[in-house]
Amino acid sequence: MLSFLYRLVETFQREHSMHPNLIYLNRLHYRKLLESLPAMKSHEEISRFLMMEIIISPEIMHPHVASANLIKHSLQPPRPMAL
Repeated sequence: MLSFLYRLVETFQREHSMHPNLIYLNRLHYRKLLESLPAMKSHEEISRFLMMEIIISPEIMHPHVASANLIKHSLQPPRPMAL
C-alpha cells in the first residue's frame, strides 16, 4: 500500500509542482495502510507521517490524493478586534 501511495504522491507532485495534503481512502484501503505501518499507533501519527490529512469514505473506489487550502480551526473563540 505504501508503494502505491508513494507513486500517487510522486505523480501528483510532478503534475502540479506541489505536495498533496489530502488522501482519500475507503476503510479497506485504510486498514491496509495501518498494516503497512505497524509502529504507528494513531490516526494523527499516520497523517503526520504521510504529511496529508486522511479522508475515509465508503464512496472511494480507488485511493487518490489532492491539494486544498486547509484552515485548522481553533477551539478558542476569536479575539475581538481593537478599534
